[in-house]
Amino acid sequence: MLPIPRLFKSLTLCLSLILPVASQAQNDSDDRYNLPSLGDVGASVYSTQQEHELGRLWLMAFRSQVETVDDPLLLDYTENLLYRLASHSELDDRRLELVIVENATINAFAVPGGVIGVHNGLLLHTENESQLAGVLGHELAHLSQRHFTRSVQKARQAAIPTMAGLLAGIVLAATTGTDAGMAAVAAGQAASMQTQLRFSREHEQEADRIGMKTLAAADLDPSGIPSMFEVMQRNARFSNHNIPEFLLTHPLNESRISDSTNRARQYPRQVYTNSADFQLMKARVELHFADNLEGHLKQLRSREHLRRDADRYATVLTLAKLNRWSEAQQGLKPLLASEPHRIAYVVLASEIEAGMGEHKAAIARLRENLAIAPRNYPLTMALADVLHQVGRAADAEAVLSTLVHERPNDPYLWYQLAEIRGLAGDILGVHRARAEYFILNGLLDSADRQLQYAFPLASGQRIEQRRIKERARDVQRLRAKLKQF
Repeated sequence: MLPIPRLFKSLTLCLSLILPVASQAQNDSDDRYNLPSLGDVGASVYSTQQEHELGRLWLMAFRSQVETVDDPLLLDYTENLLYRLASHSELDDRRLELVIVENATINAFAVPGGVIGVHNGLLLHTENESQLAGVLGHELAHLSQRHFTRSVQKARQAAIPTMAGLLAGIVLAATTGTDAGMAAVAAGQAASMQTQLRFSREHEQEADRIGMKTLAAADLDPSGIPSMFEVMQRNARFSNHNIPEFLLTHPLNESRISDSTNRARQYPRQVYTNSADFQLMKARVELHFADNLEGHLKQLRSREHLRRDADRYATVLTLAKLNRWSEAQQGLKPLLASEPHRIAYVVLASEIEAGMGEHKAAIARLRENLAIAPRNYPLTMALADVLHQVGRAADAEAVLSTLVHERPNDPYLWYQLAEIRGLAGDILGVHRARAEYFILNGLLDSADRQLQYAFPLASGQRIEQRRIKERARDVQRLRAKLKQF
């Protein structure tokens, strides 16, 4: 977590990012800047490409302030669910970017340009995959209907433009409760920010309706949306001073609950099976937030008969966290026997084998499964980690360098690649990877320095030096865009 002065600096930067655009909108009465009615999504004050670029700039600023989650399994699962929903949604531009925030509270958000964020705490409270999908589908509906852009008219009359308020408010939501200093900041600014972040009642009901349509098309239970509302209401009742952030920015009332419940009943009734992967990811998050591992293990063993495979997985995961490798290996055997290629089990098996010093077995297991699922993100990251542990840095670097072409916007991947390249003695590669990491996290000065370090190391490599120069120009262009917006 960065210090509070840095937060204010970044929020000021974001204000400068938005204010010129808002000022132009205020002073320009041309018909091109008229907002569409609620039924007209095609016309807009911002083009789709402008929203995409603005969203990526927003994400850079956000990452510079908020701790995010680097669990490849959790990220891969959530991305797959998000893209499954997007493929059945009304979203035209499906260049999505998912960010998972390190925060135990219930919250999710959507930012123009295809940025979707969820707190990992959301999985602590959701009871099934359809509820999680309901939140994601709701956020996708906000994007497909371009609700933020359609709210610009109100932002023109406000003290803080929509996107600037969005950054400040979501940063506060992601940090309040985890840092005492930020709580004080929130107390002074929450009221003003909340006004900027609220969707209109019409937008919320529209997102509920379209979100349910998306869930049904994706063969997920549309009632996931109203049932998630019930979860949030229960959470709000039991925690009087900790109303879910989602409800602050997505206001909920009895009329909306009733409307969503009635809409869900209009869909044909059928039996929806809960996703095993959802339960496994929920187990990972529960372990992540467990204060006492031994106590968590005891609790799991008392309920193993309830969720069966999910609780067995959680038990093995906890044993591995406690470095009780032999017990963990024994506990995982029946799960592997029933589903030898389930990725969560394979990754855990490789971690246990590596923990027991059986690195060759771990590498063989991961390579075998990568032959079945080439370039799979969690499997590839696990393989690179085991290769790193046995000193095969060059092999690990080759594995990650291939993956980075598939996931060029993954800061965690660039960070790991920089570490591995350092061990492999590729100092030029270290600086190039660090530059990409810093760019994605909005730390442009640091990125610029890394490129300056890289340039002389590429002496005699004219093509590489040209690439470095071009990337440095990209950094300058990003600075210019931040000032322009």
